[in-house]
Amino acid sequence: MQKIRIVDVAWPNTQDIDLDRHVDVAVLDGHVKQCAAAATTSLKTPPPGYSPLQAAHLSWMFDAMRFTHTTIRNLVAKGSSSPECVDAVALARMQLEALYSVCLLVQDASFVDIYVKGFWRDAYAQYLLDREERQGLPRFSEYLNQSAGPLMEQLRLQSGVTDEEKATVELEELGIPLPTGMQPANIRSFPTPGSVIGKVTHPQRQKMLKRLYPEYKRLCAYAHGSAQSWMAKIAFWERSPLRKLHTEGEREKKYIHDVVDLALFFSFFPVVQSTSELATLYPSDVELQRVAIEAWNLLLEMNLLGKIMWEMRGRSSLGVIG
Repeated sequence: MQKIRIVDVAWPNTQDIDLDRHVDVAVLDGHVKQCAAAATTSLKTPPPGYSPLQAAHLSWMFDAMRFTHTTIRNLVAKGSSSPECVDAVALARMQLEALYSVCLLVQDASFVDIYVKGFWRDAYAQYLLDREERQGLPRFSEYLNQSAGPLMEQLRLQSGVTDEEKATVELEELGIPLPTGMQPANIRSFPTPGSVIGKVTHPQRQKMLKRLYPEYKRLCAYAHGSAQSWMAKIAFWERSPLRKLHTEGEREKKYIHDVVDLALFFSFFPVVQSTSELATLYPSDVELQRVAIEAWNLLLEMNLLGKIMWEMRGRSSLGVIG
């Protein structure tokens, strides 16, 4: 991936937010539920070019984002006296990753197949590892031979994985030669966020993902056990010997800025923009557009980055003029 420089993606704000405007988090929750509900309802009718199963996988992604938002909310609610609240930021990374995935999934239905086949490959590789390590233990015999094996085969067929692709996984992971006359068929990995950028073809969609990439790296730091993560946890730990270095007011300000604002924005925004991207597949779906626009109206009031995202992509994805 080409290096993304600040000078290439920065979008100067032209209008500030109202700092006296406070948003009830329960209102955010309501918008997340409405967006997810509208998206899953729309996907009950597959968009042109998508099979019912492909649409179902897209639908499940919106459900998963809603569930993750609830987990983030519960962690944030623990407050500045609980080190666990910091992990909400790491989970927010999952939400942003989902947006990157959605941008590819709505671009071309073939990416849904890559997404699903990649899932099966990882699950099958884990099954093979379990089988290699535990086949000598009698209590795992029924699971490995009568439960897990048939289940993996059922999932393979539902995921569209061919005999050649299955055999290639066994060749790669176990060294089992391919059957006579069979050619290798590798299952492609679904792109990570950095690789998604280069595969997205819509200029404004790509521009949005480029601007979000520095934010993604920031969230990744919390997921990778960086200094930001453990220092924040120590600061909020009531028994920490370093706690006295900060006043209660300073800790509360850090909690709001580094945890609450960061985690909730990147839990909320990806759901809203994913709904907006889905709306490009349903240009006549008034309800889908309505819930997305209502969520955007709130987002524009609460965050400066939200304003940038609206101008950069949100507006055009919903066909809003002026």
